Amino acid sequence: MSSCSEFEHADLKDARLTARLCRVVQALSVNPAASFPKAMPSEAELEGFYRLVRNDKVNFDNVVAPHVDATVQRASAHDAVLVAHDTTEFRFKGETERAGLGRVGQSGQGFFGHLSLVLAGDGSREPLGVVATQTWTRKGKSVTQRRYDGELKNQQARTAPGRESKRWAKGVEMAEAAVAGRTQLIHVMDSEGDNYELMTALVRKQRRFVIRLGQDRLVEGVEGKQKVSKFLASAAVAAQRRVSVSRRAASVSSHKGRRRAPRPEREASLAIHASALVVCRPKNESRRTIPKTLPMNVVYVRELEPPEGQEPIDWTLVTSEPVDSEEQVLRVVDHYRARWVIEEYFKALKTGCSFEKRQLESCATLHVALGIFVPLAWNLLRLRFLSRAAPDAPAATVLTATQLVVLRAHPHVKLTDEPTVREALLAVAKLGGHIRNNGDPGWLVLGRGYDELLTLEVGFCLASAQPECSVV
Repeated sequence: MSSCSEFEHADLKDARLTARLCRVVQALSVNPAASFPKAMPSEAELEGFYRLVRNDKVNFDNVVAPHVDATVQRASAHDAVLVAHDTTEFRFKGETERAGLGRVGQSGQGFFGHLSLVLAGDGSREPLGVVATQTWTRKGKSVTQRRYDGELKNQQARTAPGRESKRWAKGVEMAEAAVAGRTQLIHVMDSEGDNYELMTALVRKQRRFVIRLGQDRLVEGVEGKQKVSKFLASAAVAAQRRVSVSRRAASVSSHKGRRRAPRPEREASLAIHASALVVCRPKNESRRTIPKTLPMNVVYVRELEPPEGQEPIDWTLVTSEPVDSEEQVLRVVDHYRARWVIEEYFKALKTGCSFEKRQLESCATLHVALGIFVPLAWNLLRLRFLSRAAPDAPAATVLTATQLVVLRAHPHVKLTDEPTVREALLAVAKLGGHIRNNGDPGWLVLGRGYDELLTLEVGFCLASAQPECSVV
């Protein structure tokens, strides 16, 4: 895959700008984590980059649009795909205020991004690309913070203009509009998507979804209203499963609460309950446009005998998907588990591409840079994903023939005659200083190795004068 293939159809209203964009992408692909001055091959190219990001014809939307189109093409090859929606903050250091940036957290400047990442729905969870993107800055308190501080009542907060919670419904509709019926979308959200108004819209529009509840909602039962966890905990176990729980470092985001507490890697035994239920409208939600009840399927996942001192896995999922059989119930759980891929995508964007270290002077220029890095981060994510998900696939799945020639010629790398994806990715990581006994390579070491490989590939192409060589 050419590094410019996700950008070659960019509509920048000027062929020269599109050509410049492709040259910038080629340079950044060689070293996605490098600073712009180091990544650009000459002062002229660096100046051209700055002119590009400052040009009024160039913005985030028209830079990222070709990648969205390519994502839709990849998604269309599947009968159904998952769309993982999530929000992240982009925080930029420095005492000098950058034009257009807003407040992030208690201190610091930056902006927020809400991205919708498409994953293969066949169980592989292969990342197919980003299908919808939203960015915004926060100049003052959010509506939620104003409600917590007593400045707004609950009903006022729910109808206040500028509510950031609207991003979830907007992301769904942007993704649906982009795909335009070429495949089925199953929207997956964490507990921040637990919003009765959002769920009402999804049900009304017959969208497919899996959302984790952040609160123990009331449901209607044969004995009247009761909490969903109590209702389902007493129901028969629909399925059981043993899963690997990944290690997690402590989160810097306090709003996610104890679910973001650190945890070691472990094996967990899960008991899973499921039922069709009628979820009740919150007591403080009285708008006539919001129905009093919503019929949905609910899946409750609880960990059996969690390790002492560790928070047990405890998920309540509401979904449009059927839960009539054990297979269907487990499929809903797996749909939700796939949501973690977008967290890895954010790591690829922030660590693998070092986006938050970019020294650009304004929010507008940072947005253009983000549009460039969205596809590059996806490519890094895909490389590492396939090394784990399809380790025995041919190495040519993720690396070019030239790159494999370069790796075979390297004195410190050993490859078999028919290397697999796993062998190739470990070889790349070794170029970055990875020690095999340390486990799977992280984003930093993989980024360094990929940088070294691409540099060697460029040198090989120049030395051999092979016109078919291209940076990937």
